[in-house]
Amino acid sequence: MTKHNLSGHTQPKSAEVRFEQASVHYYSKPSWLGGKPFKALEQLDLAIDTKNIAIVGPSGAGKSTLIELLFGLRNPTSGEVYVCGYPLSRSSAKQRQELCQHIQLIPQEPQSSLNPYYTVRQILLEPLSNIGLTQELNEKVEKVLADVGLDLTLLDRNPLQLSVGQAQRVAIARALIVEPCVLVADEPTSSLDPVSRKQILDLLAGIQKSRQMRLILVTHDLDAAQTLCDEILVLDKGRVVEHGTAQNVTNNPSHLITRALMSAQHKSNEFTKTIGEVSYAP
Repeated sequence: MTKHNLSGHTQPKSAEVRFEQASVHYYSKPSWLGGKPFKALEQLDLAIDTKNIAIVGPSGAGKSTLIELLFGLRNPTSGEVYVCGYPLSRSSAKQRQELCQHIQLIPQEPQSSLNPYYTVRQILLEPLSNIGLTQELNEKVEKVLADVGLDLTLLDRNPLQLSVGQAQRVAIARALIVEPCVLVADEPTSSLDPVSRKQILDLLAGIQKSRQMRLILVTHDLDAAQTLCDEILVLDKGRVVEHGTAQNVTNNPSHLITRALMSAQHKSNEFTKTIGEVSYAP
């Protein structure tokens, strides 16, 4: 598939995503009235270029804030975020929209993120229209649908007529169709059963290899992080508490939060195994 070249100066300089001392603070009331900042993210320094990375952490760790920064939905209180070589807080709304071709999101809840009034075909055509493509649209739609393992007969269905697993594949196809440099997956398996979960993980692993794109996996699932990513970064209360290779972090977790996530993962795996044994018992 040929990549669409955008006009102007927002051509990607690189596939790098970089956080430079990026902080996000919220105030329940103005500081001059004694309001104290809630530090959703604090002095994050991170460069993502040649490796795939998982951002893990418990609820309230700062993962959602990080995603908002990546897509220019929120400016940092201090510091900067660079996508494809461009500082987001100093880019215009138009430039941010153009840069969205190069960094795409797979949302956590695919069925709620897909327009229920659109068919699958319309859902996949929309991002192409947004970047001004007008040629070979049906061919691109059919190819990307095949790439995510879906039958062409689904093109005229709407999201409410799809299973959760099918909807997740459509969401992945929508992200892939504009040929991004960076793919951000937000808890891509959290709503899936164990069989569908493995299938989606296998699909994402295959996409990484075939398209050679960077993956940023935002999750609490350390098994998925180890499967898909080279590195794992652990957040807690807006700060990085551990960062290393996926193998080192999962085999030798050094921080209490990482060990707690590993313990929760083990219990979840044991529960899933038990449920599976009960379900298939004669």
